[in-house]
Amino acid sequence: MRVHWYWPFARPEELDWAVGTARNDDEIVVQVIDRPAAPAAGRAGPVTIVRDLPDVNRNTTNRIEWVASRARTYRRRASRRRSLWRTHQFDLVHLHYANRFTDGFVRPPGPWVLSVHDVVPHEPRLGTLVERQLLRLLYRRPDALVVHHQRLADVLMSDFAVGSDRVHVVPHQVFPVPGRPGPRPDGVPMVLFFGALRANKGLEVLAQAVELLDPDLVRFHIAGRGDSATEQAVRRLAERHRHVDVELGHATLDRKRALFRDASIVVLPYRTFASQSGVLHDAYGHGRPVVVTDVGALGETVREDRTGLVVGAGDPTALAGAIADLATTDRWAELSRAGLRIAAERSPEASGRLLRAVYDQVVH
Repeated sequence: MRVHWYWPFARPEELDWAVGTARNDDEIVVQVIDRPAAPAAGRAGPVTIVRDLPDVNRNTTNRIEWVASRARTYRRRASRRRSLWRTHQFDLVHLHYANRFTDGFVRPPGPWVLSVHDVVPHEPRLGTLVERQLLRLLYRRPDALVVHHQRLADVLMSDFAVGSDRVHVVPHQVFPVPGRPGPRPDGVPMVLFFGALRANKGLEVLAQAVELLDPDLVRFHIAGRGDSATEQAVRRLAERHRHVDVELGHATLDRKRALFRDASIVVLPYRTFASQSGVLHDAYGHGRPVVVTDVGALGETVREDRTGLVVGAGDPTALAGAIADLATTDRWAELSRAGLRIAAERSPEASGRLLRAVYDQVVH
C-alpha cells in the first residue's frame, strides 16, 4: 500500500510512528513544512519525506497582513499537496492536520483518513457557530476519522453526527526515550509545565496555585512559547516568586528530554480542551506522574491509566492540593511505573498496527 501522510508539523522523532505503521512493501510518503525542525528530505526504509510545504510568516504583527499571509500560505500548501497527488499513485491519503477553513472542500484522489486532534478548536476565530458549521462540513467527508480517545469519539458522534462506523480510536503514541528513565530527582521537586502558552492552558490558574504553595515544598518550571501577553504574564510570575523559573522559546528535543528528566511532576492545568495531549504522553515516556484537569480526554485518560491526579478545571486550590499531595506522597514510584507501562503499550509500533488496521478497513 502506498500512503500519503499530510503532516505539516511532523518532527524527526515522530517518524517512528510511520515506520511502525508500514507493513511489508508499504511506502508512506510524509509531506512536511520546509523548516529547521522538520525531518530531512529523502527516503529511509518505508518512509519518504517530502519537505516542500511553505511555512507561515511569523514576524507579521499587523492583523490584516497576518490574515493575508496565512491565506497565501494555506493556498500554497494546498497546491503542493495536489501536486503530490498528481505525481504519485496513492492508495490512501491520511491528513494528520486539516485546516478547518479550507479542507472541508478537499478532494483527495481516492479513500482518505482524517486525524482529529482538536474536535473543536482551542481558539475559535470566526465565532463558535460558524466554526462548528465548518467542522461539520469537514467531518462528513473522510472515509474514516481517527481520534486518540473514546471521549473524543463520543463528541464527534454526538455533537457532529458522525457515524460510529467511521470513527476509530487509536491511542496517542508514546515516542521512545533513549536510555532508562531516571528515578525521582533529588532535592526540592520540580513541577513542569511544558508546551504552547495559550489562553486555554490555565496558566492563570497555575499562577494562583503557585501563590498557595510553600516555596520550600516545590519549585516550578514553565517552558514554552506563546503570544506576547501570555509570555509577559509568566515572566511577571517568575519575578514575583523565587521558586518559579521561566524558559521561553522553542525547546529542542534534547532540551525537552532534559526538562522531563529533571521534573518530578508534570502539570496540565488546562481550562478548556477538546483533545488528547502529547505532553501527557511525553510525561508517560519519562515515567513522570501528572496532575491534570478534567477536560477533553485528559481526566479520563489519567484515571484509566492511574498515572496521576485529576482536579476540576479552574480550581487553583484543588490544583495546589494535588501538587502538594504528589510532592509528598510515597506513591511516586507506583505512578511512575504506571506511566512507563502505558508507554510500552502505546509504542509507535503498537499504535502503528492499529492505524494500519484502519487503513485496511478503508481500502478494502
